[in-house]
Amino acid sequence: MPEKTYKSFGDMNPQGRGNPGPPERGGQGRPPNPAGGGRGHGYGERRPSDLPEKYLASGYFDDKGHVRRELFIEWPEQITDALTDFNARPKASKNSLRAFYSMLRMAKIQFDAQRGQPDKAWGDAKTQLYKLRVAAEYQSTRKVISPLCQKFLFQNIDTVLERGKTSDDFAQNFNAFVEHFQSVIAYLPEKAER
Repeated sequence: MPEKTYKSFGDMNPQGRGNPGPPERGGQGRPPNPAGGGRGHGYGERRPSDLPEKYLASGYFDDKGHVRRELFIEWPEQITDALTDFNARPKASKNSLRAFYSMLRMAKIQFDAQRGQPDKAWGDAKTQLYKLRVAAEYQSTRKVISPLCQKFLFQNIDTVLERGKTSDDFAQNFNAFVEHFQSVIAYLPEKAER
């Protein structure tokens, strides 16, 4: 029988996930602290390098059509924690995220300027989102951004494209993505400078 080759220490974990790293750095080398607190993540808990549980499963809006509170508070903070986590490779830098946010803002400015021609605005904005998706793939391949950052961008772009079946629906979802991304950026400086 051939010897099994592991790509990472996490693959050696009997549960197939997690960081068996040193306990002093919050790895799974120890059981979770029953008293709570600290940044250690116990067995079976959401790892900090993942997007929040059920992230965007129901889109940007609640049952009443209002923008979800999580887009501005809980999710951006959790995403920022994950992107800047000591296990994240490469760590998210403020500059790398701002570059993607700038691309998104330029697409939004162009979209708003063309609102008098809704079909053209919608088509051009979708093209810009496709380009943003390609840029995320390219930067992830070059290891400029982490796989988590790429996943964040892909999931948001795909949500806008899937839920934007009409020009108005697209505009609402596109705006929500821009606002959500801005919230992630807002949490980043404080978290990244620790």
